[in-house]
Amino acid sequence: MKLISPTFIKLFAYTCLAISMLGNLSFAAQDAISKPALNKSSDITKVVLLVRHAEKNISDNRDPKLSPAGIARSQALAKQLSQFELSQLIASDYQRTQLTLTPIAKDKALTVTIAATKSGLTAHVNNIVALVNKEPGNSLIAGHSNTLPMIISALGGPTIKKISESTFGELYQLDIKQNAEVVLSQSHFGQ
Repeated sequence: MKLISPTFIKLFAYTCLAISMLGNLSFAAQDAISKPALNKSSDITKVVLLVRHAEKNISDNRDPKLSPAGIARSQALAKQLSQFELSQLIASDYQRTQLTLTPIAKDKALTVTIAATKSGLTAHVNNIVALVNKEPGNSLIAGHSNTLPMIISALGGPTIKKISESTFGELYQLDIKQNAEVVLSQSHFGQ
């Protein structure tokens, strides 16, 4: 019977440990790639997250509900932001924006504040900016393809390109710094 040397056993154990650690690093790197950087650095006073409403049912109704794909996307948003601290949720008076925020509102025990659109888009955007400025914590806003660029600009962010009617799942993040500088980053949520 041939015995295995203690040196071989140690070398084998170290090799297994190294392979295990590399695998864990790979999973951690993949996780970091798939999630936004939702961490606040010390010079950031607040974060404003903005999303377009999730997919809606196709109908003649001016105020449709979410489609099954939209419901899944709203749940993906809640899951992605589950560890992120939010103080307020803002939606338009259309149910597709409100339904997009429903899962995260339930998870975080927050109410959705409605910013009416009846007085026009400028008044709607100004109302949202006032709500964000009044709240010292972080905000999540669900808007529309035509309002999100306006809201981002009104909050001091850069001009973004027009959002296509077929684009869903973009997560815009405005980091508002102590010196009033606003930095925009973008990621994606859902399938």
